[in-house]
Amino acid sequence: MPVRRVLANDGVAENRGRAAIERGPIVYAVEAIDNGGSLKDLRVPLEVALSQGFRKDLLGGVVVVTGKGLVAVPYFAWANRGKGEMAVWLPR
Repeated sequence: MPVRRVLANDGVAENRGRAAIERGPIVYAVEAIDNGGSLKDLRVPLEVALSQGFRKDLLGGVVVVTGKGLVAVPYFAWANRGKGEMAVWLPR
């Protein structure tokens, strides 16, 4: 399934200028544990290529999406490795 970005509707002020990551029908989330401990500087620029790969060692086996300095897990699989920040909508 191809990876794509979904742009937030500009009518939603909190998400203006943000994008989410989807692979097929699956929404992805980023967690601090996979992204340097904090999400405050994490971006998903439109020109950065995103790739996918199966990680047998992660959460019992999931397809992750990666890009320049970014690792995203399926939304259904987040919050299984301790407390930390999580985001779906990222500045682009």
